[in-house]
Amino acid sequence: MTKSLQNFLKIAISLALGIAIIWLLYRKTDFKELMSIVRESNLSIILFSLVFGLCGHIVRSLRWGVFLNSLGYRPNKVRLVLAMLGNYAVNFLIPRGGDIWRCAAVSRYEKIPFSKTLETFLVDKMVDFVTSAFLVLLSVILYIDFFISYFHENPDYGNQIIRLLNSPWLYVAIVVIIIGLVLMFTVFKNTRPVRKIYKFLNEILQDMKIIVRMKEKKQILLYTILGWICFYLFFYVCFYAFDFTKNLGPIAGLVVFSMCNVGILIPTQGGMGPWHFMAISSLVILGVAYNQASAFAGAVFTIQSIWIIVFGALAILALPYVKRDVRQFSESSNNNESMNLSK
Repeated sequence: MTKSLQNFLKIAISLALGIAIIWLLYRKTDFKELMSIVRESNLSIILFSLVFGLCGHIVRSLRWGVFLNSLGYRPNKVRLVLAMLGNYAVNFLIPRGGDIWRCAAVSRYEKIPFSKTLETFLVDKMVDFVTSAFLVLLSVILYIDFFISYFHENPDYGNQIIRLLNSPWLYVAIVVIIIGLVLMFTVFKNTRPVRKIYKFLNEILQDMKIIVRMKEKKQILLYTILGWICFYLFFYVCFYAFDFTKNLGPIAGLVVFSMCNVGILIPTQGGMGPWHFMAISSLVILGVAYNQASAFAGAVFTIQSIWIIVFGALAILALPYVKRDVRQFSESSNNNESMNLSK
């Protein structure tokens, strides 16, 4: 099988998965009622939410710049913002492809080794993953009384979770994964693919040591908090566009926002399908009617996605015309500075 065919199949399968989930969610929906709900909403509020989305992308790109700075590189901030916007647009074509594209674009235009942009990207993503997990835990804790009462009133959901945890297939899968990892790093440790993985993980470890010792920890923390506040508002402001969500409150908004972030971990185009599933399911649990939740998910996702695609495409076109910042450290001076940071 050729590489181009493999890439085509990955895109096709992801797209098919997203469409299948959308179809399952909306197959019994009364679209006349759904469109009536959307027409009665205040779509200008959803348009206003886009301001927070843009701010979130800017802050997140600046944080990535701090990680690159810690390794001795000074990429142009405008180009980082454009690459970040392009990242999310490319994700609508190739799931997770935008992440690699972003690293490659900054590497090409800023003359930074691709391995360094990729390593800092992974560390950047790790920070977001930990933050996302914290938000899920926080939202559950803040809404714990509601969840307890809900599962008490709807025991079928709790029983499904118990059946999953008691399923022998779950433990078979865990054992298979553990055995696979053990074999990879023992029996097959001298094979070329595993050596590459070892080398890459070692490079990440070394760079993480530099980043851990960096002076800008407070700056990273500040950008992380500001970025997630912006993305939370990007989502939560949309609650005020609909009569059935505007009174749910910020904690309920945090619950739905956190669940949607879990949904987009599934690699589909722009999170299409899994995002809708988590948004609709969470809103229904919070007492919103299914058709209303479907209208909310459809309107918010469509408007925000169009904005991301249009702005991302414009950002990609603008990238080549941004001048490179000549204030770049060499890799040797980078290592020296990194050692100084550690002292």
